[in-house]
Amino acid sequence: MSAQPTPDAIAQAERDDQVRLLQDSVTAFAAGRLPLSRARKLRKAQPEFDPAMFEELAGQGWTGLLLPEEFGGFGLGFAEARVVIEGLAAQLAPEPMVPVAVLAAGALRRCAQSVQRDELLAAVAAGTAVPGLVWQDVAGSLELDSPPFTAAPAGDGWTLDGEARFARPGSGATEYLLLAATPQGVALFAVAPGSSGLEVQHEAQADGTALARLKATQLSVSAAAMLTLDRADLAATLDEALVMNAVELLALIVRMRAMTLDYLKTRMQFGKAIGSFQSLQHRSADMLMQEELTRAVVGQAVAALDADVSQHRRTSMASRAKARAAEVAMSTAREAIQMHGGIAVTDEYDLSLYVNRVLSLAPWLGNAQAHRRRYVRLNPPVAGSEG
Repeated sequence: MSAQPTPDAIAQAERDDQVRLLQDSVTAFAAGRLPLSRARKLRKAQPEFDPAMFEELAGQGWTGLLLPEEFGGFGLGFAEARVVIEGLAAQLAPEPMVPVAVLAAGALRRCAQSVQRDELLAAVAAGTAVPGLVWQDVAGSLELDSPPFTAAPAGDGWTLDGEARFARPGSGATEYLLLAATPQGVALFAVAPGSSGLEVQHEAQADGTALARLKATQLSVSAAAMLTLDRADLAATLDEALVMNAVELLALIVRMRAMTLDYLKTRMQFGKAIGSFQSLQHRSADMLMQEELTRAVVGQAVAALDADVSQHRRTSMASRAKARAAEVAMSTAREAIQMHGGIAVTDEYDLSLYVNRVLSLAPWLGNAQAHRRRYVRLNPPVAGSEG
């Protein structure tokens, strides 16, 4: 007599079905509404994405997947967010899903309740607000001990000073959330891009998007602009964004390898497809192996987010996923270029779009080397015993 499935097993099976249906929906939407020609057309545009398309993504429910229902979201998990982000990344959609729907929205939902917070979260779910979290200093530190801005009380509000870099979206943000040190601890301050005392510079990236560099000089903000949260909550948000950034990179890895495999099957030399050459077959096998290893590591990190593991394990898994995905994305891009030959670096060939997106996303939130160092700090090697 076979054992009956447990309630947890039934719930997991139902969720797996839900994720597969969502994946089918995202794939169909991306194929029909997000051709690569669109990504090519939007390069170097300002804003760097289409606000109308961002609202359309919100209409699908995707910008609010991780938000509670009270704000117009669905309260789902990272397994669901993963398939949405993978599908959009595979088509090079420039809409800032990870910077906004994961990073900025994740920080906002962990802030103390306020009218400003609630309005911003509802607007993110509706696709009408595109906030960018500004938390890294000009050196790009991954630590949260020294916020890039300082906030001093000034009458009924605050005055902010400081400078930060590497904020996404670089252009098109409707407001920036500036991380600042206050006498009471850290806080976020919601500031409009055109505010007096705030200088915003756009630093162009290889894929035609941009990062924002912001400098606040005696920037006056109201008391209502202050959103309070603690460092632990912000650290959790950054870990979530790191894992979803790794998901994006994995989608690029998959596409670059697939394009290379297709090329090896069709490019003829000496009367035969170059994919029949043993040396290229070995290199292709290495690419596949690295892709599968990355898929496994990223999958474990996504599962860790949904399982609500300890802070130490969550951060370790996030850094491991980002280090692996960033390194393999770069190596896959190099291999794809070499196997394609000169055609790979021409602007007209679609592979160049993926390579340039890798060059933009791999360093964001810390490159592979930075996260390997971070992982070792969190998990120092244990010296072997003598004798």
